[in-house]
Amino acid sequence: MDESASSHQRAATRPLVTRLMGMETEYATLVANRPELMTDDLPRFSQVYSQICAAIGRNQPTVPGVFDQHQQFLASGGAVTYESHPAMETRPGGLVEIATPEVTSPDELLACQRSIDELVADAAETVTEEFDVRVLKNSADALGHVYGCQENYEAVVATGVWLLIYRGCILLLWMMQLVSVVVSLPVLAVAYAAMIWIRSRRDRLGEATDDPHSVEGEGAGQSAAELFETLPPWAQAVVIGLLRCIHIPTVMVLRMVARHVAFRKQRKYLTALLVSRTALCGSGDLDEDGRYRLSAKAMAIDVVADMGRYRGERPIYVYGHWLGHFCERSFLSLGATKAMFARRQRLQIGLSDSNLSELAEYVKLGSVSLVLDMIESRATKEFVTLSRPITALHEITADWNLVRRVMTSRGRLSALEIQRRYLKAATRFVAQTSPQERGEAERVIQRWADLVNVVSAFRRDSRNVAPALGRVDWLSKRWMIDQLGEHAEWLEKKKTDLRYHELSPDGYFQRLAATNPSLALIAPERIRHRRHWPPADSPAARRGWVIREFANCGNSLTADWSYAMLRVGAETKRIDFSH
Repeated sequence: MDESASSHQRAATRPLVTRLMGMETEYATLVANRPELMTDDLPRFSQVYSQICAAIGRNQPTVPGVFDQHQQFLASGGAVTYESHPAMETRPGGLVEIATPEVTSPDELLACQRSIDELVADAAETVTEEFDVRVLKNSADALGHVYGCQENYEAVVATGVWLLIYRGCILLLWMMQLVSVVVSLPVLAVAYAAMIWIRSRRDRLGEATDDPHSVEGEGAGQSAAELFETLPPWAQAVVIGLLRCIHIPTVMVLRMVARHVAFRKQRKYLTALLVSRTALCGSGDLDEDGRYRLSAKAMAIDVVADMGRYRGERPIYVYGHWLGHFCERSFLSLGATKAMFARRQRLQIGLSDSNLSELAEYVKLGSVSLVLDMIESRATKEFVTLSRPITALHEITADWNLVRRVMTSRGRLSALEIQRRYLKAATRFVAQTSPQERGEAERVIQRWADLVNVVSAFRRDSRNVAPALGRVDWLSKRWMIDQLGEHAEWLEKKKTDLRYHELSPDGYFQRLAATNPSLALIAPERIRHRRHWPPADSPAARRGWVIREFANCGNSLTADWSYAMLRVGAETKRIDFSH
């Protein structure tokens, strides 16, 4: 694609809502029907995770990640990632993150996401015979821990002079990355020597005491991460602290790029859509004080753009993948930094709920993709902006009656009024696009309007809930909680809150969906196909083919999103998926 072309010309060279996109969803695990069990009796998360991965591996070929042996890349094009903090590995619970393959339309992404929902639910059933392990697709647990999903869209990172500034910053970051690698070498060398010494000393002590638990050759072949765990906690903290200090300049520049340079237009015009769509796509949450909110994830958001949990922050726009590229993987990604100079980059959105409603999930993806097309075509005249996005987000999310209005560039508007304004502008934009170039946009408009209408019906008359059941997650869950009666205890209500999201025939949403087949937008046979095969027009198609061909042939294969490493004897070959 010619980078010198205008935004309008770029939009016209491909159908609307046709861009690379994907999702990463964190699933919580729990043991059902065993309230008498104490915490120490429950299975450890590391055990649950490994058995879920093993179950998925029996369903299709998988290979470990290049950077993380715990990560598993799937023949279906997605990836499973270990999301628990190291300190939580021996405790119950935890999170399994599964990413979809990259696709080029909201409809394909919804199909892939539903296939993953079924894949992880079926895998959980085979984890252990002793416990009934269930999977929750939600955004917060009973203790208030927030997780959920993130959306990814390919978008223009900058234009004009801002693109030059962006590329200058990437060049600076590349040089800083190179310096960080050199400065880190002595720290890592000392840490590695300490790990080897500790391991050798433990081996000698085991031999001297004839420890029956000592295994001959223990430690041989251990990964760097496993060796790092042999260090005392204070030594681990020192090493991590030193490496963080070395990378502080890089983080500061990254934060400046994230907040002031990259995706400026998207952050200006897309934010009001994301903040207000909580009224349509929020998954609902009952907090510890008994207050019902549209979204636990939205209430936890505290900054517009940042790294994401580097210092505990939860941004709307997340740049954690950039942080990992320039800091965590410095030694292995210096050459790959050239990809960061490209005009189109991955825009990651952290303000996203885990939806069970297929209509809400589709509208969430389709509306963002369509508005990104409008931004790149400079059709932003009717959009609104927010001067205080985080304040507006929390005000909208805390009001499930949908009466709260927030200050915008067009005056005080409610969430539904903001959504109608974007929907009206998008409808006009699609109508002005030739039919051959509309792609999936007309379907996006229709379903977006349907979702706005059912929520608006509730806003006009709070007794009119029936049209929204199974289509609006937060409203469906609120209705279920209300059926318990006004005198129901918090624990009983919270049980309904959590079990709404359970991915099993006993899950409350699943029961609701079973009574209304019209809620399903993706045919079951298509979901089954996507469990094993990525779309043919996806970059994941080649990744899936490589995994199917080499995963079980005795060669050592590891994968990442853009390439795989195949070791045959003493030789290692890199296989790029873009070729």
